[in-house]
Amino acid sequence: MSEERALALLQLLAAEEGQSIHRIAKRLDLSLSELQRLLTALGPDPRYDGLDLVEQRGDGERVLLFLTDKGRRLCATA
Repeated sequence: MSEERALALLQLLAAEEGQSIHRIAKRLDLSLSELQRLLTALGPDPRYDGLDLVEQRGDGERVLLFLTDKGRRLCATA
């Protein structure tokens, strides 16, 4: 996982949560598969040692990204 891309994603979500994965991938110049790998590392899934900083929520057909409480605290102190 690229630390720079992870930080860029966290900063983007700290500024504006609830963005779709497609919009975030475009804004960060990532393919969807690259973004999914990043979300696996930053997500809550303990099977993949996820950091529990970002969560995905379904909104009909779209998947939206939000910071978890832990992610918000981290961004607030950074």
